[in-house]
Amino acid sequence: MLRDIAQVATANEGERPVAASTVAIVEDVTSHPQSPITEIAQRRGRAQSRVSRIVDGLQTRGVLTVGHDPADGRRTLVSVAPQTRHLDFAERAGRPIEEAIRQVVAGVSGGQQRRIEAALEVLGDELLGGSPGPAQKPGRGQMRPLGSPDHPASRAGVAPTAPAGPRSRGMSR
Repeated sequence: MLRDIAQVATANEGERPVAASTVAIVEDVTSHPQSPITEIAQRRGRAQSRVSRIVDGLQTRGVLTVGHDPADGRRTLVSVAPQTRHLDFAERAGRPIEEAIRQVVAGVSGGQQRRIEAALEVLGDELLGGSPGPAQKPGRGQMRPLGSPDHPASRAGVAPTAPAGPRSRGMSR
């Protein structure tokens, strides 16, 4: 469901959803340019034949470029196409998710909507490492200190909890 919300929030009007395996391969190639298909398949835990089919489709659409390894002509090296690399995907990533939640979660109430948004904000804080530095003022979509009055969890009435230590997890020292 989270992937569906992300896809709805980041898609341009009229775009078809992109399969998770395709997104994973593009992310991998972005991080590892000039990678052989065998290495992409290993890093992603996918069959080499599946990765080859996805790469072929993305090459046809102009997203990826494919060349042969000069040291071993049998190996195919994959990179992100120059015309794709310059696109600014940060704008899509910064889009609000409120409408996407309403589209994906059928019949969501206002209270549920606020709690979902708060939970996602808390998750983002936890995964991305906390709040902005003192010189930064958080804006829409940026992290706020957990427990602060402007944190979505506070506004939604979700009480922040202290980080769990060994005792609070039911374990003794």
